[in-house]
Amino acid sequence: MTSTSASAPSLSGVQRLPRHAGWLLAAVIVAALAALPAWTGFATQRLMVEVFTVFAIATAWNLLAGFGGLVVVGQHVFVGVGAYALFVVSNALGLNPWWTLPLSAAAAALFALLTAWPMFRLSGAHFAVGTWVLAELVRIAALNTESLGAGGGLPLETLREFTRAQRNSGVYWAALATGVIALVAARTLLRSRLGLALASVRDGEDAARASGVPVQRAKLALWVIAAALTGLAGAVAYMNTLQVSPDASFGLGWTAMAIFIAVLGGIGRIEGPVLGTLVFFALRESASGFGAWYFVALGLLAIVTMVAAPGGAWSLVQRRFPDCDPFAVRRRMP
Repeated sequence: MTSTSASAPSLSGVQRLPRHAGWLLAAVIVAALAALPAWTGFATQRLMVEVFTVFAIATAWNLLAGFGGLVVVGQHVFVGVGAYALFVVSNALGLNPWWTLPLSAAAAALFALLTAWPMFRLSGAHFAVGTWVLAELVRIAALNTESLGAGGGLPLETLREFTRAQRNSGVYWAALATGVIALVAARTLLRSRLGLALASVRDGEDAARASGVPVQRAKLALWVIAAALTGLAGAVAYMNTLQVSPDASFGLGWTAMAIFIAVLGGIGRIEGPVLGTLVFFALRESASGFGAWYFVALGLLAIVTMVAAPGGAWSLVQRRFPDCDPFAVRRRMP
């Protein structure tokens, strides 16, 4: 019998590397990124803040849709909740905005918990549309609330105490931490018992329920975790602009970017948002000058990806290297 290893390259040799080698490489990459403010300007730092925050939001959406079967069209509601929580609490209490960031994640998680009952009574397309309706309701409420600045939004007054250099570097490091937290949280979740339950739900919800998997509890936990990650990313994103408004923070564009990145990179794989974010921002920075044609190209790219590689760009990598599992989340039978 002919061995299949001759027809496809194998990364088994890479997998035999000591486990600490992967952590060492990750630490070197994070350290290099952390040093970026020392040798780059404001424009680069601002771009990287957007990269890290969008990556975190795309990772959260990928977890929801790719593992929980929760296709969310209104994920941007958590962006707005997290951002407004930061601005309101920091301004009202005069707190350092960086110390207030955990409260943004907590506020988004609490909001997700409170809205879970009505949302989880829906399923499929009704759930997807229901999340968008929820986001619109909250946006309209914020537009008509004077204490939230109504349509004009709110400035982050507590950041005025810091110099521009302090603000720029501080927000950049917060964004880097958010991206790292999102990646570590996704990997930890997928390697946990909850991750195993979600993988079974992804592969077959009815079969998972018949096997005793608490499907609803697993989805609820994922809903809250994804909301916390998204709320944290939203808070950091609007720290970067020093101003939050209902139309921007509760805008559908946030969810649209997350969906595009997840589809482009590969839904249901932790590597998907990583690769999708890199490709998306590389295309945006190199081709956005073409105006409307840039958006046409993005649309065509999404269509071609879904037709030619339904599993996203990462599936193309796996075709070439079937054993590739850089984040070591794949479970193997002994």
